[in-house]
Amino acid sequence: MAEKIWAQFPYEKSVAEFLYKSLNVGFPVCVILAQRGIAAKSDAERFLWPKLTYLDDPFKIRNVDRAVDMLCRIIENNLRIAVVGDYDVDGMTSVTLLASLLKNFAVKPDLFVPRRAYEGYGLSLEIVKRVLSARKYDVVVVLDCGTNAASEIEFLQKNGIEVLVVDHHQAKALPIAPCCVVNPHASDCENDGKYKILCTVGLVFKLCHGLLRTLRKKNDQRALRYSLKNDLDLVTLGTIADMVHLVGENRILCKFGLKIFSGKFRRPGIEALCRSADIHAGAIVRQSDISYKLCPRLNACGRLTDAMLPINMMLSDNFDEAMTYAYELDETNRERQLIEKDMTEQAEKLVRARYANDSGLVLYDRNWHAGVVGIISGKFARDYARPCVVFGHERNIAKGSGRSSDGTNLIDVLSDCPDLLETWGGHPYAVGISILPKNIDAFRKKFNEVLGRHLASSPSQEKLEFSSELKLEEIDNGFMEELEMLQPFGQKNPEPVFLVKTIKINCLPETFGARKNHVKFWLTDRHSKKMLVIGWNCAHNIPPIRTSLDLLVTVNHETWNETHSTCLYVIDWRVARKN
Repeated sequence: MAEKIWAQFPYEKSVAEFLYKSLNVGFPVCVILAQRGIAAKSDAERFLWPKLTYLDDPFKIRNVDRAVDMLCRIIENNLRIAVVGDYDVDGMTSVTLLASLLKNFAVKPDLFVPRRAYEGYGLSLEIVKRVLSARKYDVVVVLDCGTNAASEIEFLQKNGIEVLVVDHHQAKALPIAPCCVVNPHASDCENDGKYKILCTVGLVFKLCHGLLRTLRKKNDQRALRYSLKNDLDLVTLGTIADMVHLVGENRILCKFGLKIFSGKFRRPGIEALCRSADIHAGAIVRQSDISYKLCPRLNACGRLTDAMLPINMMLSDNFDEAMTYAYELDETNRERQLIEKDMTEQAEKLVRARYANDSGLVLYDRNWHAGVVGIISGKFARDYARPCVVFGHERNIAKGSGRSSDGTNLIDVLSDCPDLLETWGGHPYAVGISILPKNIDAFRKKFNEVLGRHLASSPSQEKLEFSSELKLEEIDNGFMEELEMLQPFGQKNPEPVFLVKTIKINCLPETFGARKNHVKFWLTDRHSKKMLVIGWNCAHNIPPIRTSLDLLVTVNHETWNETHSTCLYVIDWRVARKN
């Protein structure tokens, strides 16, 4: 492999120096702010010390006023309501949030989530028929899907049902007029542009905020007593799971939501979920814990069984009941891990044998479980640093999931391949696809052609950008506290990478993990303080000992047996270069 290019992320030095003089924070943080495009003192303060009062008026989003009117009529007239949500974490948390709020107003909606193996994705005709067979409803609220389900919505309307859609998926066409749609991506209103970063649970939060404001003006005591701030744990789960941009309002919502996760008093369902993942009350919970410990447990049911189980867990007011659900979630997740392990091994053999030199990976086996392909796709996109689409087989069709970790916009790529696909949709970095198995080879060829054009205009060597140089002795408690202010990290607010120069490893690195694919070693600073360094999936490229090295690293908190320590994660290494 060609050596990667290391380069400092560009920034205006004068901006960083101005922020350093204006703010009571260290220069490395000011450099990161400048690299994030933050130049004004007021913007820096809003970023480092966000407040919920910085959130916009929910009624600025198109159709929120109409949606609030619908919910008010439901509450005031005790209308019969069904809530249909998608089976991923964004969909589950959206359903849970709306159901929790309606419960406060003595409204008990019937909840529906697609059974993936039988009803497919989103607002399919199959789940619409299940809703209609349950009872006669006045209103159906559709969450995290429905924007492009014109025929299914029309079918509901012909049965005398009013429909409200709250969704964040891109629209193929503007929705039909009689249906109320809250979706900035389906709006031709210019002001909605800034809200396109919100996932569905973020939009549901805005809708709930608008409802509470309206009812509080009417002096409704139930609205006056309700604290929507306590629901930010749900918003955080869905927002982080859906990999939307963690800037603007998303960052504010997640910043405060993570404080709820890290508090001692969590809702029973969240407490049960955290305990099943060995996250104890009072432990500091970060974005990575949500991504790698909690969301996989929730997603496992949507992928393999029934997503109503985690919804029931999150809605439960009884801890023992919630813990029973959490144990079942854990068992399902273990089953998912076994399936995933087997599929990963098979997929790795495919890549090595056939597709190692492809610009993008398109992998398929008719025996693969379609509910797990998204996890494999995300893993391979990260490990191979290129877009990846993985297909499983389900009911005579290949169901796939695509992920991008290199900045490639998959929506743009798939827009050049529509004739080969049955259905597709999603976000720039995460898409869902269905295709006839006979068309997969042609799709692979087209996918790589499109990516080839994208790469032709990009540098031939992979470029790794770091924020600034960092000495080991600078990584103290004060630095870690300031780094914490930049959290949570995610899309458009990436975890900062630092350059550590001319260090030596004196003891032989150790491999660890079930597959011995990770490596760890210790570094010692000039004050003889030791620091653990971990290289995830780096066992194939272990740095040499007693050699002067440069490292690119991220700085992280590690918690083991409730003991907190600081460690470095290696991004890349090279033999130190002489000046």
